[in-house]
Amino acid sequence: MATTITDFASAVTTLGQHLQLRRQALGLSQQALAAGICAQSLVDRIEQGQDVPNAVLLAQLCERLNLPLVCALKENYPIRRLPTFSRRVHHLYNRQRFADLVAYMDNPERLRVLKTDEDLKTYYYYYGCATYQATHDAVAALRSVHTALTMMMPQRPLRYRTLEVLLIAMENDIGVALTPRANFAGFERAVRIIREDRLVDVSENLCVIFYQYARACLHLGYPERALPILLEGIDWAVAHQSHYLLADDYYLLAQIYAGLQQPTVSPAARQTAVALAETFKQVVYQGE
Repeated sequence: MATTITDFASAVTTLGQHLQLRRQALGLSQQALAAGICAQSLVDRIEQGQDVPNAVLLAQLCERLNLPLVCALKENYPIRRLPTFSRRVHHLYNRQRFADLVAYMDNPERLRVLKTDEDLKTYYYYYGCATYQATHDAVAALRSVHTALTMMMPQRPLRYRTLEVLLIAMENDIGVALTPRANFAGFERAVRIIREDRLVDVSENLCVIFYQYARACLHLGYPERALPILLEGIDWAVAHQSHYLLADDYYLLAQIYAGLQQPTVSPAARQTAVALAETFKQVVYQGE
């Protein structure tokens, strides 16, 4: 069961647990993890929650532990009718070659071959992601997302596939770029599905939804709303033994706490803001 994160000390403890579990899963000793990066004793203190790495050290540790430092999918979704095409899509997406991916997917002949709703949902998911990342054209990206969502039958099923929940959240995430008005309905729907365990498949990719939701809240000026969402996402990851988006979550956590530095915020929250802002002096993930 996850330990609810409520303050800086518990956040640091959870970070250390994440790193320790990942190191052990890879069969690495503390000495091997630390080699050429820092002292073994520092790794031990971090894992015990007695110290917290700065952004540079965290990035180095995550790289050695093969943990993501960018908001890409942990698991890919296949386009089953076109397996060779599907593998190329995943290759370009995972390497963030989004302009190349748009050009590669922008082929009507390939699209006409796809007959199943699942393949079409997957096609338009990747196409929408790539379009937004390559061009920042939110309107064009949303067209693809909306097309993918029309393939979801029924529109409000009792149980959802992870890809469908990602699409619901993505629609809201991209929509934030189009209007300064706070609208979190899509995020709330996606998180509610996760909370109620109404999923056909449970994937580490669901971590993205909490991250996107919290980031959108912060972007629109609601750090007090962003904080519990992000902490819930970290708790969800811990409960599912996931290390996905670890560095990104902790950098965003620092930003959120910094945003909470105002007179109405409790002294404990302000102290946390100062501590995390000091810790994460450099950006780990620069997302749009």
